Amino acid sequence: MSANSSSNAVRALDILLTLGEADADGLPLGEIANRVGEAKPAVHRSLASLIQKGFAEPAGRHGHYRLGPAITMLGRRQARLEPLIARHRPGMTEFARRTGYTVYMMVQAGVDAICAEMVSRSPQQQLWLGLGGRVPMGVAAGSVALLSMLPAAEYKQLIEANTERYIRHPSIQHVDATVVLAQVREAQRRGYATNMGYYHPGEGGIGLPVPSKSPHEMNVAISFTLALEIMTDTFVTSVVSELKKCLFTN
Repeated sequence: MSANSSSNAVRALDILLTLGEADADGLPLGEIANRVGEAKPAVHRSLASLIQKGFAEPAGRHGHYRLGPAITMLGRRQARLEPLIARHRPGMTEFARRTGYTVYMMVQAGVDAICAEMVSRSPQQQLWLGLGGRVPMGVAAGSVALLSMLPAAEYKQLIEANTERYIRHPSIQHVDATVVLAQVREAQRRGYATNMGYYHPGEGGIGLPVPSKSPHEMNVAISFTLALEIMTDTFVTSVVSELKKCLFTN
């Protein structure tokens, strides 16, 4: 593969990741080019190729683009994920029923964590991360829980790779690689990860690591958000115990 072909492939992937952050109205060409860090003509050429293959499509607003239907079809063919979703969905649903919290199943995808499943009792609830949403590994409790299951060399490498992204990611407290590393080590000590209000006012989070049962499976983390003011040690221990009961006894 030539260097130019490689550059085109990386640009196309960056465009797809950017479109993945957009809503149904999509994003204008200029905004996509700005986020990708490429010139508009080059981005437009890549978009044309993605549209031809069904990975992107024009949105309702003129000059806007969004993800295309081919993305959904590929996602449905992810054989490694579906059995895990089927296994954990009943427990997630029961926990959501008992507590009222929205529950997420997070999995690793390279340097990112992706929401593979989500259960909510309130469709109108304002959710911080929707199905298919992604964050850098190390942002929020779910992805910290994923990091905590990896060997030290691997999680340190991922934290280093995301160092600049931690600084750029919206937060209300300072988050850098040192903070994330401390969170991972604390999660390993506790057996679960906590987010003590780093990203949204008054909102914390808990992420429970669920290691794979075989080399062919993926690690997952089951996470949820809750009011920061109730996150005492006693309450957190109790609610984590409740989550484990729902996941592993249903």
